[in-house]
Formats: sequence, structure tokens, C-alpha cells
Amino acid sequence: MSHHISEHPSLQPFDISEYKGLRGKNFYDMDPALQRMVDRYSATYEPAHKQAMVDHIRKYGELVGGILDELTEECHKEGKYGEVVKYDRTGKRIDSIKYSEEQKLSRKISYDHGVVNLDFHPEWRFEFTHIHRYALTYLMNLNGEGGVACPLAMTDGMILALKKIGTEQQKNKYLPLVAGKGSNSHFMAGQYVTERVGGSNVSANRTIAKKLPNGKWELTGEKWFCSNPGDLWVTTAKMEGTNTVGMFLVPRIKDNGELNGHHILRKKDIIGSRGKITVEIIYDKVEAEEFGRPGHGLVNLIRYIIKTSRLHVGLGSCGNARRSVMEASEYAKYRTAYGKKILEFPSFVKTLAEMQILQTANCFVNFRSVALAEKGDEAAEITVLLLKYKSSSQASYITQKAILTLGGNGIIGDFSPLPRLHNDSIINETWEGTHLIITDHCLHALQKPKVYAAFQTLLDELTSKVSGISELETVYSLFQTKRKELEHCLKEESKEWKDMNRVYIADLTYNVLVLAELLEQTVHDIKENLPTKYLYFAKGYTEMVRDGLEAPRQKDGVFFDPNALKTFLSF
Repeated sequence: MSHHISEHPSLQPFDISEYKGLRGKNFYDMDPALQRMVDRYSATYEPAHKQAMVDHIRKYGELVGGILDELTEECHKEGKYGEVVKYDRTGKRIDSIKYSEEQKLSRKISYDHGVVNLDFHPEWRFEFTHIHRYALTYLMNLNGEGGVACPLAMTDGMILALKKIGTEQQKNKYLPLVAGKGSNSHFMAGQYVTERVGGSNVSANRTIAKKLPNGKWELTGEKWFCSNPGDLWVTTAKMEGTNTVGMFLVPRIKDNGELNGHHILRKKDIIGSRGKITVEIIYDKVEAEEFGRPGHGLVNLIRYIIKTSRLHVGLGSCGNARRSVMEASEYAKYRTAYGKKILEFPSFVKTLAEMQILQTANCFVNFRSVALAEKGDEAAEITVLLLKYKSSSQASYITQKAILTLGGNGIIGDFSPLPRLHNDSIINETWEGTHLIITDHCLHALQKPKVYAAFQTLLDELTSKVSGISELETVYSLFQTKRKELEHCLKEESKEWKDMNRVYIADLTYNVLVLAELLEQTVHDIKENLPTKYLYFAKGYTEMVRDGLEAPRQKDGVFFDPNALKTFLSF
């Protein structure tokens, strides 16, 4: 008996036939943790300012879940990645980058929305605060790096550095280019620091800067990782005849209209963050301007450029993880196995709940770190480093877990963004310092008396109202135990022991910070007579820290509490 192939039994509708993913949804409206951060950190704003900010963030949540999600998917297909164009049709060397129309439009939409430059939009009447700026950054990263998030981070650092240490001439010349509302340079600020000899050890730079009679500098050397080659970039070089590393500003095109003296050698074949180009470049008498005081190059690089990038890595990784949890949760609404919804399997529910707890806690401490950085609190010297490391490593863990919840569909690149998000997370683990480098810097910060005292003050403030709340006794007890352990590691153990175990010390510091944060969030709701759903998060995180990520869960804990599980799965 003949029949059309569409009538074949294997091609009939099945459990996920109606699965559409998340496209078309407002990612801000779907994220109660982000909404909470925006609300709490803007509690003192004037009503008009707060409403305008929330409206602006919500609109971006709509864009991220809609057109930007679509464009990101399109520009990450074969043939759509950026390419190096060495010469024009006449054979003239132009060393430029050609991006797909989808990539260019994606950048333009975010740039025009003001995600990094809203304070340059004349119609915006309020301060462009950190909670506003970094809520947008977080949302952007729900689509992964996307070719936009990394350029955004470097443009953000460029804008900050120009504001803080740029000359008046540099501000007038370059701020309209990288931040101006009418600019056609959409996140085309780059960062060229790393050389073959290594990235984190900038003092080993071999590029040489020679002072010219006209006050500018001439750079000769090579840069091994040139992220987002574009219109303007920050770079480093040793000043001729010294071991002092200076920081410099380099425009792609010189004032006379000629291509500045650089040669793009090749595009890097990296495993993630592929929406934007990373290249290798030779400096052949590149014309540069000193950026800040020449002798303060490394200090200014870390203070304005690297620190900003590390904030972005923390928030970006957190955004990657959030999208992964959202994808896994949405898929679980449809998928069945062995005649049951997969949400009926306790082990699957446990996995989703743990992912949600880890990601939500990470969201809270990232925005805590952003607030500390904004007000110049010395505790930020610890938290910015700590969250660069921990957010990125945790995002890789969560994105992998999410892929596995989708089974075979999880590894298909055109089924969901999860494979791309996972690779982007691994890039974040490497960018701006690997774990061993970052945890070394974190250990160093922990051992600065003033910085450590500021961190202790932060912990005291976060837990100051816990006393007498019986529901939090278990959480507070573990917090105190881990805090004492951290104190012992830093004060009693040898230098060699601390150096060998610095990753453990960083993990311990992170757990202390998260426990304190979850205590504060829970107490806040109790004091305000609000539903205490964050009590579930605090208890769940406590169990995971106390027993281990892969340990069996306790029968009297939140993972066996139907109300707690409902809270986690609907979050």
C-alpha cells in the first residue's frame, strides 16, 4: 500500500513537535533574580529615574529575546563569520574586517539602544548607573558572546579610560567615535595586549615604543591576541631604553587618512566567542598616542581596562548560565521518556534545581560586586577577581549540565544555543586571566590588610540581622564555619601551602560570600514580610556546599520539599 512520505509513522508529531524554544519572549520579564537586583539597587532613586531605567532595561529584554536572538543565531552559521580583508580591488592594503550584515545589525541595535553609551544620548536625563549598565550587559549575554558582548566590554573600558585619563583633545576626538549616538563605529574599540611570551605577564612585552619629535609614539613589535580589531584600540609597549610598560591609544587610520602601520597576519581559530574576530598583528612603526601618564601604563591598564573587562566576564558568564537554565527548563516542559514527562524523574528535577540555585546565587553576588565597584569599596578588589574566576568556571559547569538535560539534542548547534554558550563560557574562563592566574591575584588581594578588612566588613554587614532567625540557623552556622576556615587558611597556613591551594582558597572565599549574600537576601524578605522563597535558595546552597555538588541530597532538606522544588523550577 503506497503512501506519501509525510505520512510515514516515524515522521508523525511527537512530544517536542510543539517545542519552540525561547524566541519571542522578554528575557527581562523571565528573570526574577535580575528584576530583584534592579529593584533593590535602585531603591533610593527618584521615581522618574527608576521607572525610566526599568522601561529601558525591559525594552532591551524584549530585543534580546527577539530580534537579537535571531540575528545572533544567523551570524553564527558557516559563511557568516567575520573575515580579514587584506587588500581592496586595486591591490591597496586595507587590513580591515568584513562582518556579515546580521552581525553588523546586531551590533547597531545594541549600540543604538545605549547599552554602553546611554549617557551620550541627549534624551536620557538621568545618571547612567552601574546597576543599569550591567543589567543590560547581563541581558546581552543571555545570547552568549554573540560577537557583541566582548566588543561591548572593550568599548566600555575604552570609554571609562578616556573619561578618566584621556586628554581633552583625546576626549573630543575619540569619545564621539566610540560612544557618540551618531557614530557608525558600533563597539569597534579593541584591546591588543597579549604577546607570544604570554598574556598575564604584561611586563614581558617585547613591543617597543619610541618617542617621536611631534610628541606621538612609534610602536614596533607583535601582538598575539588582538580582540575585536577595529577603529581604535588600547595597547601596551615598553618605552625605548627602559623596562617600563606604557599604555597607548592607536587609531586604525592616521590623521592624514593613511592606514596606520599595522599588518593583520591571520584570524585566530578559537573555539568560542567566534562572532567577533580575534587576530594576530605586526606593528610596523604604528603611530600611537600615550594614554595616561607613560610611567603608569600597567596601573592604568589594570584599573580601567582589565578591571572593566573582568566585571564583564563575571556578568557575561552569569548571563550564559541563566540562558542555559532557561533552555533546560523550557525543554523539560515538553520532553517525555519511558512514557513519563522528564520532570517526573526526581534526579532530573534535582539537576534543574541545583542549576537554578547556583546561577541565582551567582547573579546576586555579581551585582553585589558591581555595586561595590561603583562606590569604590576596597572589597571590590577581591570580589571582581573572585567572580571573574568563579562565574566563568560555574558557567561552564552549568552549560554542560544543560546540554546533558537535552540529551542528543543538546549537542546540535541549530537546535539550541547551548553548544555555543558552553564554548563561550570556556573562553571566559581564559579571557583576562586563567584560573591559576586570577586566583593568585585574588589570594594577593585577600592578604592586603585594608582590602581584607573591607571584605570582613562586607560580610559583617550582610549578616548583621541574622541573629534570632531560627530558620537560618543551619545556613548561618555553615557560614561561620567556612569563614573561620578561610581565616585559618590566610593567617595560619604557610606561604607555600597557600600558593599551592589558592584555587581552594578562592572557592572557599566564594562560598563564604554567597552564604552571606543569601542570608542577607532572606533576612530582607523576612523583615519586609515578603514570601521567603530565598530561604529555599539559602538552604539548598548550604546543602550543596556542606555535602558536595554530586552528593546525595538529604531527606529532610529542600530537595525533598515540594514547595521548594516548585519555587526552583518556576524561577
